[in-house]
Amino acid sequence: MTTLFQTSLRSSWNATTRACLSSSSNRLLLPQSRIANGALRTQQLAKPSTSVTARRGLATDHSKKPFASGGALAQHTEKKQWKDLSTSEKGIIGYAIVSELFGSNSDTHVFGDALERVRNHEKLKDIIGSPMMGHGEPSNSKRRRNRRIHSQVVLDAEGKEHLLMRFYVEGPDNEGVAHLEMVKDQRNKWEYKYLFVDIPGGFRPAERVFVEYNKFAGQPQIENK
Repeated sequence: MTTLFQTSLRSSWNATTRACLSSSSNRLLLPQSRIANGALRTQQLAKPSTSVTARRGLATDHSKKPFASGGALAQHTEKKQWKDLSTSEKGIIGYAIVSELFGSNSDTHVFGDALERVRNHEKLKDIIGSPMMGHGEPSNSKRRRNRRIHSQVVLDAEGKEHLLMRFYVEGPDNEGVAHLEMVKDQRNKWEYKYLFVDIPGGFRPAERVFVEYNKFAGQPQIENK
């Protein structure tokens, strides 16, 4: 009886032990499967998909396009040098410069005309002498062509333009300062209101010599019926 009881007890103990060991083995294998699954998921997340890479590539290419178009725009707006201009473009620029410098309303033309009138005035010939030279503001430079002619355009109460100019004349006997005022007429041309030369005092008293004087300059002319 005792031997039968011991045999039954051993069989029950062995069955229980095998069941525990089997359960423990399964429990130990479960974390390993989870670790393997986690590693696989990590590897899948770390590797970007082809579609995402393609979209990033397209975004990168698209971001470069504005810089390319901006460079083309910068090249398109570059200023041309004189040697790059065509013959017609050079002709237009040259005509504009000549018209500005030597047109009938330009300061250069007004100065030349006023100086010629002063040179031809008989009384000024006697006082200043001939040949008579004209130049702009006095300077330390001996090159008279670099002296600036002082002039300005002002508007009166009626909105008419008045040109005021001053220049200097020199001759073998004396020198003087010329002043002029011109008003635009109905044809938009400058008309003398006055032109005179101030002769400074020295061996003779100071004197003002009028070359031109027209108090009706710029006013409409009244035709006689």
